[in-house]
Parts: sequence; structure tokens; C-alpha cells
Amino acid sequence: MVVEGAGMDRYREGGSDGGSGAGRDTHRVTSAIAFSFARAGADLLALRDILLASPAPGGALLRDLSRAKGYDHAAKYLDGVWRRAVRVTGESAPIRERRDAMAALAERRIMVETFPWDRQAGQTDRANLLHRLELCERAGGFDHEVSQRQLALGIGVGESTVKRSDLRLEEAGWLWRAEKGGAGKSSKWVLGKPRKRSADVVSPVDPNRQVGHEAPGYLDGVNRRHTPTTTAPPPSGSPAELDFRLLSDLMARDAFRARGLGKTAAEMVAALALRDGQTAVELAASTRRHRATVHARLAPLVEHRLVVKVGELYYLADGLLDAPAKRAEGSRLPSWRPVDRWDDLASDLGLFGSSYRQWCLYAFDRISADEVYRRVREHVRPARPANELTEQDWEFMNSWSSEGADWVVSA
Repeated sequence: MVVEGAGMDRYREGGSDGGSGAGRDTHRVTSAIAFSFARAGADLLALRDILLASPAPGGALLRDLSRAKGYDHAAKYLDGVWRRAVRVTGESAPIRERRDAMAALAERRIMVETFPWDRQAGQTDRANLLHRLELCERAGGFDHEVSQRQLALGIGVGESTVKRSDLRLEEAGWLWRAEKGGAGKSSKWVLGKPRKRSADVVSPVDPNRQVGHEAPGYLDGVNRRHTPTTTAPPPSGSPAELDFRLLSDLMARDAFRARGLGKTAAEMVAALALRDGQTAVELAASTRRHRATVHARLAPLVEHRLVVKVGELYYLADGLLDAPAKRAEGSRLPSWRPVDRWDDLASDLGLFGSSYRQWCLYAFDRISADEVYRRVREHVRPARPANELTEQDWEFMNSWSSEGADWVVSA
């Protein structure tokens, strides 16, 4: 980046700092170079000579700042960037080989698993990050390439849900987009660390502070708060106690989609996989869900013989986890016929094939979009085509869209 200027577009296009214009680009590129110098053990004078005194392409943006606001202003700005780089690099171990990267990923996984994710949106955000962590662990670094449609299939939700989740995670600092994807190309992402948040931001629901749902099927309409005498409430911000790798595998299964057992049922299976034999109150604490929600989700689990109730304790059915929770290694196509117990369960619920139909819908959508843009490119254009589609192009696309529906169905 310093000598040849390669890789600068990655920092200029990515990130989630909310800035804009040349100042944002200057800060991202300069910070990346400063962090690399700090990792290598260089000093501020060497960095200043490279970026301000030499004609190196990597310092072009900083030299533009120097010409616009003066050398002293640019040097003072570089001093601040350098101090932050030294402080941050001193707090974390350097990544020099794959083993260091895997150790850093393990630390990040613990951070994701112990974070107090709140409500249904937090449930989706956690599943999003767990799926990305699997991709990063296979790649051996924080960089990964995935499209939002692949994520939607991977965690068993819709594409619009994934888009909202990505926006929340980018805003919180959990990840940033290094390169935006396009036709036939997925976006490139980098996992980050969340920004420090106050305790008031996360206000988890305490499952042990509600009465009125004291037993399955009992509802008296009262929603009073009280302090229980038998079981102490978990501390505020306590993490969920789940088998997160199993949870990540189950989230994409058809049986745990919204119209089936639901994501909370998958969490309870993951909680019992980690510690079998729990009461409903303990499951509420383990999953960090309301006790009424736990009772409602336990009923279908017992009905479909996934969970067995003995007295007041719940256990996983024998051999339940022997069924594979992942599709065949290397296969990107969801199963189109039942292959294990989870698929049989989805068939009983009338949901098997949802992932396959979603995959087909996305595939046809890609084919349709590629055909549209191919015909637009072949359409008559001005001598100097604009970067954006012209009004004439949009009229052509709108006129073709009604005709293209028949073509998509036939394809």
C-alpha cells in the first residue's frame, strides 16, 4: 500500500465510521498504514518521513491534507493516529501466522457467545455472526466473502432480515464491508470488535421476574413483578448457556423456521445439548427467554418427541444429536429430499423444502438480473455511456420486466 498504492480502495470503500468524502478516505488509509508500522515496531519519525516527506503513493492523501491545511496540521493529525495505533496494537497480540489468527478468532467467538443479545433482533444478529465466524475459521482470518442471500440461507431467515441485521452489526462495530459485491460477486467483509456500550443499552428480559405463567397452559392474565424466593434471578447482562456450534447448525434447518418450531426451540435444544436435564425455569435462564415463551416452545418439542419430560426436568431424546445437523461437506445446494431426522421433522410440519425453494428463487432472480443487464448493455447507448443507467435504459428495463416474468418461469 505504501510503495505501490495497492489495496487502498479496500479501505476507501469499506468501513462503518459514518464519515464521507476525502477526509474519511484519508483517515482510513492513514490508519491502516500506521497500524502496520506499529505492528512492525517502527517509530513515528519513520512513518512521518514515508507519508509526508517522500513521494510514496501511500501518503498521497495525507500530503493532499498537508497542502490544503498546512504541514503542521497534517503532522499533528498523524501524531494522533499514531498514538491510537500504538495503544491498540499494544492491547492485542500480533497476528503473524495462521495459529495466531485462529487464537484471535477463538477470542472473538467467546466475545460473541457471551454478549447479552437482546430480543429477537439480537437472536438474528448472533446467528449472523456465528455463521460468519464459521466462514472465518475455515479461511483462517477475519476476512470473509459472503453475500446476503447466502447468509439468509445459512441462518434460515429472509434476505430483508439479513440486510437489517448487517446494518445493526455495522453500526455497532461488529463488522464492516471491505468491498461491495456486484453481479456474480459477493461482498467482502471483515469482523471487528463492538464499540463500548453503556449498561442501559442492553436491558435483557428477566425470565424469573414474571408470574402468571406458572405452568404449561396456565394463563391468568396477570403480569405482576415480584422477587422469587426459590430461584435467584440471573445477573443483568449474563450470557446464554448454549452449545453455539450446534445452534449455528440448527438455525438453517427447515424445522426451526418461523412457521415451524422457531429459533427459540433451537436455542432450547442447544441448551439441553450443553447441560441435559433442566427445568423450565433453568431453560429460561439458559436461553435468556421469557418463561412463558419457554413453556410455549417446550410443548411442540415434547409432542414431536425431541424432548422428554421426567418429573419437572427436560431431557433430549435418545439419539437426537446422532442425526447430522449439516449438509454434505462441499455442497452449497440445500437438500431437496429428506436425509435425516431433522428433515423428517420438517416434513411432518409441512416445511421441508423451504430452504430449497428459497435457493431456487434466488437462483432464478440472479439469472433474471443477469439477463436484464445483458440486454441493457446491448441496448443502444450514447457515444459516451454514463456511469449510471440513463432514463432510456430504465424505460427499456420497465417495459421488459412484464415480459421477463414468463421467461423466469420457463427458466
